[in-house]
Amino acid sequence: MDTALTRRHLLSAGVGAGIAGLAGCAETSQDADANGSFTIVPTSDPTGTGDSWENWGGMTPYWTRVIEPLVWGTGGMQPQPWLATDWTATDDTTWVFDLREGVTFHNGDEMTADDVVHSFEEDILTERGDFVHGWLHLEPGSVDRIDDYTVSFETTEPFPGFPGTIAHNMIDIQPPEADRRDGDIIGTGPFTLAEMEQGQQLRVERFEDYWGGAPEPTGLTFRAAEDATTRTDLLVAGEVDLIYEPATSRIDGLRERGDVRVETEQSSGSVFVSINIHREPTHDADLRRALNYAISQDEIVTTVLEDIGQPARGPLSSVIDWAADEELPAYERDRDRARDLVSQSSYDGEELTCLVENDMDDGRTLVQILQEEFEKIGVTLDVEVLESASLRDRTDRGEFHLELGTSQSNSPAADYIMWENFHTMGISNKDLYEAEGTGLHNLGGEVDELIETGFQSHDPDEKREAYVAAQREIMDAGVVVPLFYREYVVAADAELEGIDLHPIDKFAQWGELTRTT
Repeated sequence: MDTALTRRHLLSAGVGAGIAGLAGCAETSQDADANGSFTIVPTSDPTGTGDSWENWGGMTPYWTRVIEPLVWGTGGMQPQPWLATDWTATDDTTWVFDLREGVTFHNGDEMTADDVVHSFEEDILTERGDFVHGWLHLEPGSVDRIDDYTVSFETTEPFPGFPGTIAHNMIDIQPPEADRRDGDIIGTGPFTLAEMEQGQQLRVERFEDYWGGAPEPTGLTFRAAEDATTRTDLLVAGEVDLIYEPATSRIDGLRERGDVRVETEQSSGSVFVSINIHREPTHDADLRRALNYAISQDEIVTTVLEDIGQPARGPLSSVIDWAADEELPAYERDRDRARDLVSQSSYDGEELTCLVENDMDDGRTLVQILQEEFEKIGVTLDVEVLESASLRDRTDRGEFHLELGTSQSNSPAADYIMWENFHTMGISNKDLYEAEGTGLHNLGGEVDELIETGFQSHDPDEKREAYVAAQREIMDAGVVVPLFYREYVVAADAELEGIDLHPIDKFAQWGELTRTT
């Protein structure tokens, strides 16, 4: 899930072949066989580290397509029937879901309402942490069986975004016989878990009785290689078939090769500077607007990202259907205007503290640019690069002025990004508001009301109107400095066909993967 939700809690042979390999040509993956097995390398370890994926015995719920939720997401970020074929809000807080009949678990049993109730009541709402209750707006005891193929959900408050919110890889359905934490995963997906080497790789095999039809590949291997250069070397050496996020400096070289294809996809993620509007001197809207006028998003995309990304005008990726983007005020770089705003603000030369997580992609480069650009308008930035736990501790206490961070929705309904970041009772603001009457990024008043309207509206037009108005207020007040909307890159053997990417990178489908020769 996105940063807002998790912020308070969520070497292989041949790696030295990169330079030499670029002069040669990638061979067919050693892990591919004539029947269609492929090796894929995501950006994170698919077997997890520590307790990352303890609810799945170490297997990532992402990418592998072993487990499935009731609802999926379209490429247009809309909820799509999946294990559930339909759903209806019978009153403000009650949802009734009709289940797909004839869905077979990997153990041969048919999925029924009992399995859905078990998955929510015995795992999702009890084993994942209390934050799930706020995320899904469900409490234990709120999921009931109506009949074999009908289930009801009682949300804690009106929540029209519920179907799109549970369209998430982690909200998976398994039978009581599954022993999740021991790795006995019994899913409904097109692939079954075959074996796993912790810290190395996991392998899945084709499930012939998949309700959507058996996939083309006989199997997939998901390999661990969290370093971008290592992933790139593995592809060039022909040891793998597809990698996520190759080394940025080598993308142009990959594009020039005849045996590699490179694809980009705009994601549901964005990168921005969030501003603590309840701490002096960034409580001053003139200073916040000045910081916005100091930055050129186009320049950042060109120089830092090498044109892999889109300049941002707001805090939400433009793939989200109610993201405002073009309807927001344009803070194009205007240093004279920025200096004037600094002069009329309460800023008096003090250092502004800017926090960034130590392992954020391009984080150090981006904060250096911020530091240099703000200096040009007369604002001094003190950058602190912190490990995740230390950074969260500082933001929990509100001990910062600026934070460079990311926000991304891993489900089609991105309502929680607006709520958690910008509503007074959202997870970013609630504790400080209740303790001190402040918060971090919450304007309160009208913005809270607009977010509530968008959050609770069943009418798509009303929802969009409310959320756009809230985003406009947020940007008018300079609550964030938007930088860019993320695009992600996939590089693959040129002979691969059927690569089906998605704005949520973890929703990629592998069922039609084939090799042309």
